[in-house]
Parts: sequence; C-alpha cells; structure tokens
Amino acid sequence: MKILLEAHRLARTTDYGGIDSYWHNLVPELLKEHIADADFSLFTAFLNPKHLKALQDLKPLASDLHHWWASPNFLAKLGRLEFFTGEHDIVHAPEPIFNFKTSSKLVVTAHDLMYLHHPQYLKHEWVHNLMNGTQSLASRADYWICNSEHTREDLIKHYSIPRGRTQVVYMGVSEDFRGAYQDEESIAHVKSKLGVAARPYFLFIGSVEAKKNIELLLRAFGLALSAGLNADLVIGGRAGWKSELVKEVVNDLPQLKDRVKFLGFVSQQQIAPLVAGARALVLPSRYEGFGMPIVEAMAAGTPVLCSDRGSLPEVAGNAAQFFDADDVDRLKSLIEQLDEDDQMFDTMRQAGLTRAKNFSWNKCAHETFSAYRQTIALSS
Repeated sequence: MKILLEAHRLARTTDYGGIDSYWHNLVPELLKEHIADADFSLFTAFLNPKHLKALQDLKPLASDLHHWWASPNFLAKLGRLEFFTGEHDIVHAPEPIFNFKTSSKLVVTAHDLMYLHHPQYLKHEWVHNLMNGTQSLASRADYWICNSEHTREDLIKHYSIPRGRTQVVYMGVSEDFRGAYQDEESIAHVKSKLGVAARPYFLFIGSVEAKKNIELLLRAFGLALSAGLNADLVIGGRAGWKSELVKEVVNDLPQLKDRVKFLGFVSQQQIAPLVAGARALVLPSRYEGFGMPIVEAMAAGTPVLCSDRGSLPEVAGNAAQFFDADDVDRLKSLIEQLDEDDQMFDTMRQAGLTRAKNFSWNKCAHETFSAYRQTIALSS
C-alpha cells in the first residue's frame, strides 16, 4: 500500500496547536509503527527554507519527501497531484481543505463543524474555506476519519456522508502528561518561572479567543473571589480572534485585579508541569470537536471542569464535572467546591487518570492505519 501524507503542517516548527498538534503527533507514530506495512511518502509545499528543518526527523522514516517551492493552492492550479508526487493508493489530508485533483483514494480527517454551528466565533475567511472545502470533499473523499462520535454524527447529518465511509479515531495524548503530577520538582520550577507559585490556581490553557467562552470563566471566578475564594486563575495561550473581549471583562471586574494572570504563549516543555500543578483545568468552550486539553489534564492528574457542549461529554466520560456554557452560577459553585474539598480533588484525579488510559498516539496511529485498510477494502 502506497500512502501519501499531506505534510505542509509538519513544517511549522513553533507555536502550533489544534490540527497542527494532531498531525505533528500522529504522523511520526504512524510512520514508526507501520513502516513495514506500507510505503509512506510526504508531500510539502512552502516557500520558507527554514521550514525544511522540521522535517529532518521524518525523512528517514518516509520513502520520499516530495517538496515544491510554492504554495499548495498555486500548485493545485497547475495540475493533478500525481504530477508532483507520482501515483499512490491513498492520500490523507489532515483537515477538510484539499484543492488537488487526484486519482488516489482520498482520506480526510474531520475535527469539528463549528463553522456551521457557531460561525460568529470564527474569522469569515476560515468559515468560507471550511464550508466550501467540506462541501467539495463530501462527494470527493472516499473515507472520513472523525475525532469523535459527535463529529461523525454531525458530518453524516449535514453532508449526507454514508456511515460506512466514516470511522471514529480518538486523538492521543503526549506521554509528557502521563503522571506529571508526580514530578514535583518540574512543577515547582515551571510555577516559579511563570510566576504562578504564590497560591493554588485554576487553569485555562488554549487560544484566548471568543469561541473558548473565557468570559464565563472570568465572571464565575470573580463571583467566587468575592465570596472568599483562595485560589488564583491562570490563563495560558496566545491571543486569538476577538481576544480583546476577554480583557474587557477583566477591566469590568475589579476583584480580578492581581488574581488573574495571563501567561501568553506557553512552550511545549512547560505545559505539562503547568497543567499538573493546577487545582483544576477549566474548559468553558461553547463548542469542541474533541477537547485535547481535558485529556492532557486527566493524564497529568489534574481534575477537569468543562462545559457540556460538543464532544466534551463524550471525551471526558464520567471523569469531569460539567456545567452549561451559559451557567455562571454552576461554574462558580464547582470552583468553590474544588478549591475547598481535597477528597473531591483526589476522587477526580483518580477518575481522570483512569479515563486518560483510553487515549494514546500509538492507538490513534493503529486505528488510522485500520481506516486506510478499510478505504482500500471499500473501493475494491
């Protein structure tokens, strides 16, 4: 079986998350685990020479690296994919945007359909590209890998894709998070370096943008502080679209002054100790197709408070405490309970550690390769 993996996203060396993180973790594991089962090649197209450095570790694992000094969109206008890469049995695109014409069987990963449910929280350009891309691929793609049952049901409902051409493959979790709560030295070092060692803290980690609903978290935290809460709130992540709305809430609530710390971008090396040192991770999103931070927190031994929207109940199972994304009083109550109740903390930690065992990149790689086999079987 000859498999071509779209690798433009693998060339990003810093400050990546979301789909980039999925691809950066899956592809190396896929190549290492199945190099004897298939002939893998990578296809990249970009103009910045320094990005080639990010692919050096993968080159020995792949049969070929097809690189072109151009943008993917430009190449797509010049001809079929096979002109640039040769023939393959399967091409795998990591998101539902793929402009090339190809005679290969096309596998696409679907992460979420937020652009349909909440387009107001995304840039118009993203909504346009994802809507047109998914609509086009609904008839072109041979097989869909969905990162949750919620996403699969959405895809089937809105794009009439046959269930038999879909498969749920959960994402994994970096081994850096496994049992990270036990590494007290690393936790203390990172907390000190980031300036969050003064008090216990609740943590949000992710892009600071409107769709993450951080305003609800800030308002709930402000109410809890007014009632005597001991902990601080730490928000880690780069500023995203409409992040100014978050700062407006902080300015409106004087009790948050000196009790909320914005870290900005947090390096990959610091995230696991930062998460492991938190009293809880809070993810108040209005929609998630998977919710990687909650799995990472559970693996690190950190309790999770999250909204009941999108795929979060499915992914978290019985290991999290849930709240409605508009219910500020419920979130305030959960924060106060977890701040005071050590037994609740220990119970949630154990439940999370158990739940996190269901997620690994090795498992994700094996199930992804299973999807390739299924694609070939359906087409024969």
